[in-house]
Amino acid sequence: MKYLLTVLIALSFFALQACEGPAGPAGKDGSQGPAGQNAGFVYFEGFKDSLRCQTCHTADYDTTYRVVTKKVQYEMSGHRELGNYDRNTTQCAGCHTNEGFFERYNNGFANETFNINSPSGPMVKQGYPNSSPVGCFTCHSPHKRGDFSVRDNNQVNIYTLLKNQTTKVWNSTGESNLCVKCHQPRMTSTFLTSAPYSWQPDPNAAATDTAKIYTSRWNNHVSGEQSQTLLGFGGFEFVGGTYPSSPHKDKVDAKGLGCEDCHMATPIGNKGGGHTFKIGYTPEGSTTESFNFAGCNNTGCHSSNPITATGAKWKGVRDEIGAKITQLGLLMMDTTITKKWSLPKSGKAVAWVSLTTDGTDTTWSVANASSTSPLRILPAVKAGALWNFQQVVNEKSKGIHNTAYVRALLDASIAELNK
Repeated sequence: MKYLLTVLIALSFFALQACEGPAGPAGKDGSQGPAGQNAGFVYFEGFKDSLRCQTCHTADYDTTYRVVTKKVQYEMSGHRELGNYDRNTTQCAGCHTNEGFFERYNNGFANETFNINSPSGPMVKQGYPNSSPVGCFTCHSPHKRGDFSVRDNNQVNIYTLLKNQTTKVWNSTGESNLCVKCHQPRMTSTFLTSAPYSWQPDPNAAATDTAKIYTSRWNNHVSGEQSQTLLGFGGFEFVGGTYPSSPHKDKVDAKGLGCEDCHMATPIGNKGGGHTFKIGYTPEGSTTESFNFAGCNNTGCHSSNPITATGAKWKGVRDEIGAKITQLGLLMMDTTITKKWSLPKSGKAVAWVSLTTDGTDTTWSVANASSTSPLRILPAVKAGALWNFQQVVNEKSKGIHNTAYVRALLDASIAELNK
């Protein structure tokens, strides 16, 4: 009986097979399935189709983008150490926070405006109390794009706070175009945006005009001076003077030189170059500063006469400009000089700048200037020396970015105060 049942089942199976009709025509080729399926996992909204984790995150050794090493480098950068991402108001968050920069990117950098006497420039429409520091995803969008290209590489308008000075356009390498989205001047509440307004620098001011300065932050905004200086403007150019620029400006204009070429040159561990953005650094176990000149000595730059740590070419420039900064600063601290043009309410001569130091860093700032007691200078054009001093000190390269222009600004200012 058992064997009979087996035979009947087998016969039924063959009978069913025999009933199958001829195959129909082939159907149209369909899609390969949901986007990203061939990568081996489900994709979330906003991720690039077919993105593979291992492209950037190789388990054993990341040979494509070296994500981990670049992250370690960035942790040692000034951007990360001194990012001040607690500055998350509408006037600051656009550069100091990851969220603020996203807002500017999404709204279009080209739509930003710059107006004298109103907060403007790289600003946002809301504050970000739950802010995060500027980091990898501020400048890159690898999950959406599938690579580490910069978010925005379009040209940038670089404005000036000087009266009748013309806006210039920064349009160099794509990476540097992203850098100057933040390394540019801005209008803030500490200069010309809130009454009482400080004097707007004007080289053509009348001899009877008085410069009233109500803030110690009478400048283009710290970190905003670099792009201006490289383009050869932004300083107070006294009438009758000449203000040439160095070859760095020509290379920037020709799109042959960008911030990354010097500041992101071949990295030295997590100390200099790469995503540390540092040219000067202190090696492990040393207390002596070293320098990464890999970017400077590339073909087309200083390759025929390489720059070295002890070379006079760069060190001589920094020493010269540093000495001129000190000379001008001391002139503005000398009340026998400043009393010729200062108009203090008390009748006493006042210094225009003050000098402080914490043992490791020297800081100059505008002295005797506040919202209730302004620094008054007559004729106003003499205040141009103070403006140039702020411009050069805040620019921080001590002339390396544009030696000829910085030298001209300082020389003209020193000469003006020695008249």
